[in-house]
Amino acid sequence: MEQYQDWLSGSPAKPLLSALLGISDPNDVDTDRDGMSDGYEYWFTQWNLEQNIWEMNPLTGTDVSRDSDDDSYDCDGNGQISDSESFDNLAEYESRIYGKKIAVDTIPNETGLVSYGADAINAFIGEEGMSYDAAFGQLYDMFRSKSLESSDRMGLINSLQPDNFNISLAGVSDPTDDDSDLDGMPDGWEFCYSIYGEFLPVNDFRWSLNPINPLDINYDPDSDGWFDREITDVPAPQGTWESRQFSEYEPEGQIPQGVQSLLFSNLMEYNNGTHPLDDDSDDDSSVMKPVFTNGVVTSYVKDSNLSDGREVFKYGTNPLDNDTDGDMMPDFYEYYRGWNETNDNWSSRLQISVVWHQVTSVVWKPVQVSNGVITRPVLEWAWFTHDPTDPSDAGQDADNDGAWDCSGGSCIYQPYNNFQEYFGVVNASMSSPSLVRASNLVDCSGEPVSEWWQLRESLLGTCSGSSSISTNYFRMNKINDNDRLYALVINDYDLDYENVDSSNDLTSLNGEWTDTFNRIAGDQYHLPNIFLGEYVYGWWILDIDGDQIADGTDPTNWDTDGDWLNDHFEIEDDLLDGIRGNSGSPIRYDDRST
Repeated sequence: MEQYQDWLSGSPAKPLLSALLGISDPNDVDTDRDGMSDGYEYWFTQWNLEQNIWEMNPLTGTDVSRDSDDDSYDCDGNGQISDSESFDNLAEYESRIYGKKIAVDTIPNETGLVSYGADAINAFIGEEGMSYDAAFGQLYDMFRSKSLESSDRMGLINSLQPDNFNISLAGVSDPTDDDSDLDGMPDGWEFCYSIYGEFLPVNDFRWSLNPINPLDINYDPDSDGWFDREITDVPAPQGTWESRQFSEYEPEGQIPQGVQSLLFSNLMEYNNGTHPLDDDSDDDSSVMKPVFTNGVVTSYVKDSNLSDGREVFKYGTNPLDNDTDGDMMPDFYEYYRGWNETNDNWSSRLQISVVWHQVTSVVWKPVQVSNGVITRPVLEWAWFTHDPTDPSDAGQDADNDGAWDCSGGSCIYQPYNNFQEYFGVVNASMSSPSLVRASNLVDCSGEPVSEWWQLRESLLGTCSGSSSISTNYFRMNKINDNDRLYALVINDYDLDYENVDSSNDLTSLNGEWTDTFNRIAGDQYHLPNIFLGEYVYGWWILDIDGDQIADGTDPTNWDTDGDWLNDHFEIEDDLLDGIRGNSGSPIRYDDRST
């Protein structure tokens, strides 16, 4: 003790004390009391040439936060590994006790702690039909068989006691290997998304991801696969998306037709870069569907068709990009408008294409004139396509509801294409995604506009807070009696343009009325208070995602609001003074008798 006291006072350690300071305590399983056993630190340590230190050392607790195999994963994608994300040496050791220590709250109270080792044993028993002894033996076999170095280490660990590993270390993940169970998913990634619960296809409790359970590659903890397959369903081509370009796999990588459910498993999530605990990694399952009971909306539910697995298996879209083809029309919008469930493709044959009537050599109108009677135009059949995997459909104009430019002596048709319909614009300089991206438009943060949501907020002014009520030309709810920026869609059933009969008008959407669904008080004949959760009457006619803002004009209807004026004309007329909303509107029926 005298030598020790002298050393504490600053004197150099004498030979005996120097020898004692360099050994671990044979009477203490954890000499440095860092939470990791001396044997674990000894057997799995490696020399770090760059830092000139042992990665783990039973004589110092400074190694607990070190990540010897560098397998921690940036779960939230912020560029930093936080304490909760770090799968460091201590976390790898503690997995034999807690599993994921910071996720023990996901384990039912009556269950008690479930280590990763116990969980793996349960998996081998329940899913492989092994006996307990055989399942327990898998923990050793995983380490022994994965590499020559690991096999040699197991031999040394058990050299004096054949069950030494099983007694003292079974259930740890390997701090020298970033994929302890060799299942193709890094330990840190598995640790990151590890929670305890009941997951498909296992009818029992498991850790959703477990670094020492190789069977978890088949689990689907967020249930985002394709479960309602029918024999007639044609799966999407399988392949990879890179920079919005698709590369298709060879024939052996394609999915055959069938009725068996397809799980979007953990391994698939890892290979696709998607979130295994989030069924919609790119948040594009935005379509909201009203549920009707006796003609009245009684519920409003999310359409989850664009879950990660369905995007890959059924639709062929990119589960990491909410605008797969980059045409500035979001996937949810193109899915809603274009998906043909009968044909399993994105095109439908519709009777929507306007046949224009030439009134004079320089005047064309979307009407039909017969015996002096002006009626709505003849509509021809046309293919309508909205395909989120093909950007070319942005320039199509299936309903033929554009305008005629007769300024040059002859008349040239000017399309009002799908891209313009979604944003409600007719400017030639904004008629395509490429033109918009080449412009000087900026979003709310002052960044150049390159994505659909940036353009939408820039055009509608939704980033300007309360003042957006005067700029949002797709706003559907009426604010006050003088407000003209609201939606009104009417089918007037009139057969003659010059004969107005409002007695049989059918109003399908009206921003002056409040829908029954979620109505706070009163009848429908009051202005909807959307800030209290009330909805515009018939909002679902034009609002696809439930934000009370119309998702463009209808690309399958030349006259979205039913007032006999084609959409392009109403927008162009409204823009004559450069201000939107103080004249015509393609989503507000204008009484032609005034």
